[in-house]
Amino acid sequence: MAKVAYDGTNYHGFQIQPNADTVQERIEKALSIIYKCEIKINYAGRTDTGVHALAQYIDFFSPFDTIPMKNLQAALNSILPKDIRIMDVSSVNETFHSRYSAVYRDYVYFIYNSSKPNPFYYKYSWQISGLLDVALMKQVKHIFEGKKDYSFISNENSSKNCVRRVYFLHIKQFRGFLIFHIRSNGFLRGMVRNIVGSLVAFSTNSLKIDTFNNIIQEQAEVKSHKAPPNGLFLTKVYYKKG
Repeated sequence: MAKVAYDGTNYHGFQIQPNADTVQERIEKALSIIYKCEIKINYAGRTDTGVHALAQYIDFFSPFDTIPMKNLQAALNSILPKDIRIMDVSSVNETFHSRYSAVYRDYVYFIYNSSKPNPFYYKYSWQISGLLDVALMKQVKHIFEGKKDYSFISNENSSKNCVRRVYFLHIKQFRGFLIFHIRSNGFLRGMVRNIVGSLVAFSTNSLKIDTFNNIIQEQAEVKSHKAPPNGLFLTKVYYKKG
């Protein structure tokens, strides 16, 4: 198992796809060079184009175990581009799977809410100059918490089971940033970005939420309010010990 951090700016997401540069492809090519055979990996979460990770996890079957963990980490980092880093490597048993063994995952989204744009933040936050009503966002954030069918806030096709448990959605302000921290047992495609975008749209009165009935009145418009990818980070994946 390996812990991976990456800047997603230059990649078409994590998951490998034809005719596109992805993080998964880069890691698998590096592993194949080291082991001199084709290596395929499992991963904890599929991040979209432009999304970053501080703690993505992967696992793979090693054809031989003669490479010490520290050496493998150093070897991978010597091959991988500088915007993809292997932070840690450890051995796991054969039943472990980066995705299916995960108990929950954390994502954090950053908005830089200031009338003065900062050129050093644009790759890692959504810069919004207009004043956002944080109190109003907190008033309706419970709509996106709990165990329920989240198909209303995802980009998945209609046949997929969209029931998930969101343990919490925290919203806080820090030095000009508005930070959204969300934890769930599983995330759907576009889920976090649609949640953040919907809260921002509600704050600016461009999306109606029925606070009495706890529903978004114009659910079809949710996708049009999706937050940009550059402010989103996969920050933690939790696995049971033992």
